[in-house]
Amino acid sequence: MGTNCFHNVKGSTFVLEKTEIKKYDLVKLEKAILYAQRIADGCNPVNNAPVEEDSVLHNPNVIRCMYFIKEVLEEVHKNRGFVGGKPKNSDKQSFPLEVRHLFTYKEDKAISRVVEQINEPLDEYTYQKLSYKTVTKWLLRQGYLYEQVYEKYENKTFKVPTHKGLQLGIRTEERVRADGAGYVITLYGQQAQEFIVDNLEAMILSEADEKNEDNHDNGGAI
Repeated sequence: MGTNCFHNVKGSTFVLEKTEIKKYDLVKLEKAILYAQRIADGCNPVNNAPVEEDSVLHNPNVIRCMYFIKEVLEEVHKNRGFVGGKPKNSDKQSFPLEVRHLFTYKEDKAISRVVEQINEPLDEYTYQKLSYKTVTKWLLRQGYLYEQVYEKYENKTFKVPTHKGLQLGIRTEERVRADGAGYVITLYGQQAQEFIVDNLEAMILSEADEKNEDNHDNGGAI
C-alpha cells in the first residue's frame, strides 16, 4: 500500500495512505444486515425467534452496537459492496448498447445533457458510461460538426453544425451568462438525438479504432 505526502501552509508534513478498493459480496452483505437487525431486536439471528429476557442480546450496549454495525453495512451495500472508493473504469463492464432502446426524446438540449440522459439508467459501479466526447468526435469526423473560432468571445473555439448538421437538426444559440460573458451553445433537436442513439455502436467502434491506431503509432505503448 503506497503513501502520498502533503505539506500544509505551516510547512509540516502529514501522510495520506492510499486506500485499497475492496468489493464485498452483496448477497452476504444482505444476510449480515438481516442478522444484525434481528440481533438488535433481541432475536435469534438464524430463526428470528425471541431470546430469553436475561440474554446478553438485551443489553443496551449490544443493541446500540448492532444498530451501528447495521448502518455501516447498509452504507457499504449502497456503495454496491465497494469500500475505499469506486471501481476503476477498466474494471467495469463495457457500455451496454441495449440502453439505447430506453432513450426517448424530451427536449432540445446540449450534447452533454443528451449523453447524460443516455447514461441515466446505468449503474455507475457496474458499467462504463458513454462520454460526450465520443459523440462529438464522431460527428466531427462524419462532417456534421466543425470547430469555429469566435473573435467576439475571446477567440474561443466552439463545435458548431455544418450544413449537413443543420439538416440533421443541430443548431446554435448565442447566450449570455450571469456574469455578462457571452458564449455559443450547440443544441440537438429530436432528429439529431435519435440519430446519435441509432449510431452509438459506430461511435464506440470508431473511438476504439482510433485508440488502436494511436497505440500502434506509439509502438504499442499505452
